[in-house]
Amino acid sequence: MKTKIIGGLFFALLLSLNLSAQTNFKVLSYNVLKGLQGDSATQNEYVKWVRNIDPDIIAYQEMNNFTPESIEQFAARYGHSYAVISKTDGFPVALSSKYPIVNVQKVVDNMWHAYLYANINNVHVFVIHFSPFSYQKRQAEVKEVLARAALVPKNEKVMIMGDFNSLSDDDAAMYNEEFILSQKEKEEKQSHIRNLNNGKIDYTVVGAVKEAGYKDALRLFHTDFQKSCPTRKYGSKFPKRIDYMWINPKLVKSVKAANIIYDDVTDRISDHYPVLVTFDLQ
Repeated sequence: MKTKIIGGLFFALLLSLNLSAQTNFKVLSYNVLKGLQGDSATQNEYVKWVRNIDPDIIAYQEMNNFTPESIEQFAARYGHSYAVISKTDGFPVALSSKYPIVNVQKVVDNMWHAYLYANINNVHVFVIHFSPFSYQKRQAEVKEVLARAALVPKNEKVMIMGDFNSLSDDDAAMYNEEFILSQKEKEEKQSHIRNLNNGKIDYTVVGAVKEAGYKDALRLFHTDFQKSCPTRKYGSKFPKRIDYMWINPKLVKSVKAANIIYDDVTDRISDHYPVLVTFDLQ
C-alpha cells in the first residue's frame, strides 16, 4: 500500500510540475544585430544569457550568416531542439523552439527582408522585419502579413512579432519636434530614407495592426514609455519603440506578463532590446 501511495504522490508531483511549466510559456523576440555581429564571444555570452531566460520560443531578426544547419546547432546550445530560418542571404528572420515548428512558410516575395509563419504548440506565429527606410513599403508589408494572418480561424491563437521599424501613437508624447527635425535631416542627406509621411511621423503601420484587432502585449502591462532601441552601447538622445509583440484576442486572455529586458548583457550585444512575453496556455 505504501508503494502505491508513494507512486501516486510521485505521479501527482510530475503532473503538477508539467502543468506549472505550461502556465509559464515564454516567448522572446529579439533583433540581434547581424547575427550577434558574427562574433563568437558575443554569441557565447548570448547563449549563457538566454539559458537563464529560458524562453519556449525565440523569434529572431537579423540572423545574418546563419544557415538552416548552423541555426539548429546554435539553438541546441540553449536547449531548443527546433529551428528554422527564412533565407541565408541578407537579413533573415528565424525561429527556434522547444516544441516542433510545423506548417512553416518562408515568405520573401514583396518583403524588404522576409517573414516567417509557423504553428508552434497550437499558436500561429509570425516573425517579421519590415523595411527600415520607407513608410510606404512598411504599409504594403503589414497588409501582406495581416492578410495572411486573417486566414487563421478566429478562435485560434495568433502572435505577430519582430522589428516593425514603425512607431506607435501610444508613444507619441516621446516623439517631439526635435525628433521630427532629426528625421527630416536624415532624409535630406540620404534620398533612400523616406520614413516621414508628408513631414510627419507615420503611425499607419502600427495603426493597421490595431485595426485588425491585435493588442500590443507590452502596453497591457506598461503605460509608461519603454524604449526598444537604441541600446546603451549604441545610445542616442532619440529613443524609440519599434519592436513589438502583437497578440489576438484569444491570446490576450492568457498573457501574464510582458517586458522589454534591460540588463548589462542586453545593453551591449545588440542595438535593440528584446521583448519577452509570458503566457498561461492551459
